[in-house]
Amino acid sequence: MKSEHRMVLAIVLATAFFILWYTVLNPNKEVARQETAVQQQAPASVQASTAAPTSVSSEAPAPSPAQMAEDDPQTAIEVRTWKISNDLIEAEFTNDGGVATSWKMKKYNATIDKNSPLIDLSSSASEVIPAFALSFVDADIFFPKNPRYEMISADDSHVSFRWRSAEIEILKTIELVKGTYQADVSIEMKNLTSRPLRLKPKMAWGSRYLPMKSGGFLGLGRQQPVEAMSPVYFMNGKAHRESDIAKLGLMKKETGSLLWSALEGRYFIASIIPRIQGEELSSESGVIKSADGSGAVASLWTSAVLPEKIIPAGDIGKSLFSTYAGPKDLELLKGVGVEMDKAIDYGWFTIIAIPIVYLLQFFHEIINNYGIAIIMLTIFVKLLLHPINAKSLKSMKEMQRVQPQLKELQKKFKDDKQRLNQETMALFKAHKVNPMGGCLPMLAQFPIYIALYKVLWNSIELFRAPFFWFYKDLSAPDPYYIMPILLGLFMAAQQLLTPSASADPAQKKMMMIMPIMFCIFMLFLPVGLVLYILVNTVMSVTQQWLYNKGIRMRDLIRGKWQPAAS
Repeated sequence: MKSEHRMVLAIVLATAFFILWYTVLNPNKEVARQETAVQQQAPASVQASTAAPTSVSSEAPAPSPAQMAEDDPQTAIEVRTWKISNDLIEAEFTNDGGVATSWKMKKYNATIDKNSPLIDLSSSASEVIPAFALSFVDADIFFPKNPRYEMISADDSHVSFRWRSAEIEILKTIELVKGTYQADVSIEMKNLTSRPLRLKPKMAWGSRYLPMKSGGFLGLGRQQPVEAMSPVYFMNGKAHRESDIAKLGLMKKETGSLLWSALEGRYFIASIIPRIQGEELSSESGVIKSADGSGAVASLWTSAVLPEKIIPAGDIGKSLFSTYAGPKDLELLKGVGVEMDKAIDYGWFTIIAIPIVYLLQFFHEIINNYGIAIIMLTIFVKLLLHPINAKSLKSMKEMQRVQPQLKELQKKFKDDKQRLNQETMALFKAHKVNPMGGCLPMLAQFPIYIALYKVLWNSIELFRAPFFWFYKDLSAPDPYYIMPILLGLFMAAQQLLTPSASADPAQKKMMMIMPIMFCIFMLFLPVGLVLYILVNTVMSVTQQWLYNKGIRMRDLIRGKWQPAAS
């Protein structure tokens, strides 16, 4: 394979990767095409799941406080709110539903302005199921859609509610876990009847539906709001994502060995964790349509349903949940247990991505700047892969040396393809040249670069993290286009340094267009990602220049600048 053909192949692979990224790998790709689909979905329709659920309930999704209320024996109780907090969370609860009207993370602001509002993972909007909403599936008791609880106790970190009817008394307690984004939830159910009661407690969490923000060249600038969420649950040893909102419908139910059910975004997650193990736990999730009759999706919700509990007459039954609602930080999620760390999607190369995360954190501990940590990580990986890159460059140079003889063979045997192939292979064998020697090393590095991409794309560490000067947020696109333009220039320089014997005008035109295309792609990626690609390209250009000059890396490290003997 000619060196210019290998270069074209590398460019095609890179272009294919970027196209694949924006159409398949990009975590936002489903939302981009769903905005139209969810608008066209019939208001009363329930879409079937692509994977057949174990069982589907006809029960309607849990209602929001603003939805029609049934008769409640405690409606005369005054509505009250109470704020609780710990080191990381500031939450507000109300006895009107016994739910959280807000769940704010103290370390994360809505914008880079430190005085901007804190990001809130709960909502008090009328068309959103609030966090910690309790209901019962197929219960043989009356329980209102929006119960008015009595607030019986509260302090800085916990709140307790009580609801009572002629049949049952429910004591609901929420307590924040110190130093975490977690809360423990206890549901005590006292049977006030003379018969056994069958109850399936269900706890839900909802979020507003936030479509992508439009903009950018060919739609590449479309961005998902930070607070945008979609359902995900961990069942039977695997995380299942419901990213296709158009197919989700009003309710989808899956039953099995459920560890948690959640709403996740790119950087944050709100999860409900049943504190019980077994095969009969269910995850339910769905959408709520706008009340204006347009059929548009107003909000999303998820829930965890416990197995049926039979409470004898006069007895008390207890059900336990916990929640984690905070950043998708690998160490924090591991601390929760129950495979919560699987909420971070590193794709096919997780086994490579995890060490990269720890390396990034290690470099950050040294320098306390994630921008510089990315540079150090990129240099480290580039040096680690130097032997492979050097082998690729050597193979390309060897191919370049046999180009004149190869052209002679092509001219001599242009009408005899079989003889041409035989003579070509004989030429390669005589000069000990591997025609795929330049491509295979590049392909071997591909999983590492994909893993790096996924780590930097999903890293909560880069969220609102400053770099230097006017770069205040590594998770946002470059507002001044400096890095994308620099990347385009260095890519052009790399092409000039790469040896090529081709005089094909079409190939030359393609080589000229590629830096421009990459520059456009980079305009819409987070600064942290572009920084990694830029540093990697600069090092590749440097490596190519040194190789062309015959300067070996080990001699350079020793301070020797003289070209190696050929």
